[in-house]
Amino acid sequence: MTDKFEEFIRKQNELSGDGDQGLDLQTEKDMWFAKLNELYALVSDSLKEYTSANLAKIDFRDIAMTEELIGAYTMQEAQISLGRQIVKLTPIGTFLIGARGRVDMKGPRGMARFLIVPPDSREPRIRVTFGDTPAVADPVAPPETWVWKIATAPPRVTYIDLTKESFREALMGVVNG
Repeated sequence: MTDKFEEFIRKQNELSGDGDQGLDLQTEKDMWFAKLNELYALVSDSLKEYTSANLAKIDFRDIAMTEELIGAYTMQEAQISLGRQIVKLTPIGTFLIGARGRVDMKGPRGMARFLIVPPDSREPRIRVTFGDTPAVADPVAPPETWVWKIATAPPRVTYIDLTKESFREALMGVVNG
C-alpha cells in the first residue's frame, strides 16, 4: 500500500508543473483586471443618464480575493443604489471551467451571472475524454478576444450578449424578481 501511495505522490508532483506550461500568470491576471474594467465601464455607461440625474449611484470598494494559481489580490466590487435597493456586482474569479472570469450581480430578488467566454459562444461546451484518449480540440478564439456575456440560470444555461439593454434587463430582474 505504501508503494502505491508513494507512486501517487510522485505523479502529483510531476503533474504539478504541466497544467500551467506556457501560462504567464501575470498576463492572465492583467487580462482579468482589464476585462473587469470593461464590464464596469459598460455598467457605468448603461446607467450614465440615471447617475447624472441622481436617480442611481454606483460606488466601488476593494475586496480581497484568493485564487489557487494567482494567489491573493485585490479587486473592486461595484454597488449600485437604486432608491432603497442595493445591487452588488462581485467578482468571483478567473481560471474557471469554461470561462475566463465571472462576476455575480446580486439584488434583493435574484442573481445574474456575467462570464467571460469566446465571442461566438451561445452555451457552455463540455468535452469528456476517457483514459489517455487525446481530445480533438475545436478551434477556440484567443483569450484576449473573449467577451462578457450573461449566463441564464441552470439547468439549461445559454449565453446572452452583454449590451447596455441586456444589462438593464438583468438589473431589473435582480431588483424586481
